[in-house]
Amino acid sequence: MFRKKVKKNKLNIFEGTHIIHDESPFAYLEGYKSLRTNLSFLTYGGEVKTILVTSSVAHEGKSTIAINLARSLAMAGNYVLLIDGDLRAPVIQKYLKITNNINNGLSSVLANKIPAEEAIYKYPAMEIEIMFSGPIPPNAVELLSKGRAKRLIGELRERYDYIIIDSPPSGIVTDAKVLSQSVDGLLYVVRQNFAEKDLIKRTTKDYIASGTNILGVVFNNFTQDNFARKRKFNNYYSSED
Repeated sequence: MFRKKVKKNKLNIFEGTHIIHDESPFAYLEGYKSLRTNLSFLTYGGEVKTILVTSSVAHEGKSTIAINLARSLAMAGNYVLLIDGDLRAPVIQKYLKITNNINNGLSSVLANKIPAEEAIYKYPAMEIEIMFSGPIPPNAVELLSKGRAKRLIGELRERYDYIIIDSPPSGIVTDAKVLSQSVDGLLYVVRQNFAEKDLIKRTTKDYIASGTNILGVVFNNFTQDNFARKRKFNNYYSSED
């Protein structure tokens, strides 16, 4: 299969960030190992290979968790594809500090402009492959609908041990709900004292009603100091997720 390569960076470029690397705190690395282990039990037998990562609102850490989960799975010897499924405000390339000019991605494939193989990039520094979001389209939901995303993910599913997809927040736009119909399971990220509790309940109930396989909830940024703080709601696209 044809693969382009992005610039190989050493993992220490992520020092001081939330992306796991060799010098990450032990407890931080162990947290992702635990998440990986829990997923391995849920996905035993290969029935769950495509996983959507979403949240209620922006800035809950879903993109970082998607990246780190992909990296952690790869560290265990799995063949992993990370897809930036946020066609509105993609951040994967920025978070990974990839400076290459990436012209094609998911949106290009869904628009039938290029085959999937031409939108997949090797990233040796993290031992994963990546499909970036591509050019931001004017019709994100339409591109994800009409069975295009489902067919693509189904085809890619046969090539990888795991496919991790970062999606837009579920409480802001409908993209994630559309994508959820094309994957084997969903991880829901909840940042402590951040999104409205009613919004979290409403959104997860919608997923359950639609038959989405919710694999679990990742409780992010938990500290005892934050536990009593008032939750904060930020508007999508105002800054980084």
